[in-house]
Amino acid sequence: MSIDRRLLFAVALLSAASLLEVRGHGRLIDPVARSSAWRYGFKAPHNYNDNELFCGGVGIQYGVNNGLCGVCGDDYSLPRPRPNELGGYYGKGFIVKTYRQGDIIKAVVQITASHLGHFEFHICPLDYFDEESEACFRPLRLANGKRKFMGPIEQKGDYEVELELPWYMTCKHCVLRWTYVAGNNWETHVQETYRGCADVAILRDDEDDI
Repeated sequence: MSIDRRLLFAVALLSAASLLEVRGHGRLIDPVARSSAWRYGFKAPHNYNDNELFCGGVGIQYGVNNGLCGVCGDDYSLPRPRPNELGGYYGKGFIVKTYRQGDIIKAVVQITASHLGHFEFHICPLDYFDEESEACFRPLRLANGKRKFMGPIEQKGDYEVELELPWYMTCKHCVLRWTYVAGNNWETHVQETYRGCADVAILRDDEDDI
């Protein structure tokens, strides 16, 4: 696709998005994501738009970046580290929650405007990777064995999701990522995508807390 056609496509997508009556917004609050940590007592930079980590928006994600998204919800075209990635403005790397290997844990997502769709969760063990990347993130299963939380996500509010941590994985520094793929654009596969990354640790059963 030529640059001119890509720009026209981006403008069309942005125009379509502006006509939607329902705008989806949300944030990961347990474990708390980097952009939201300040809301829960952590000394962290304030992001008052922490419920809008949507890959730059539909027009940017699909019209400019060919559907790609920064690993933690930023516009993919931004230079790395992007604002919500480790080393970026919000990515300070302090651990907000500690778990044990193989635990069933509770993740909480706060939806401030429902957008239908589904949630997915991934874990990146930074102890074994030089940086956050899609190669590092491994899918997490829900406690019921499924890979996606289908809700239904029809109202704003807090959604609790039980996740199963891998029995074989431990890390002094892992990144737990929430992804929200919206579902209110009925006539197209182009959907808004939201993400949030939280810094956590996963310890052995016999290991002392950090």
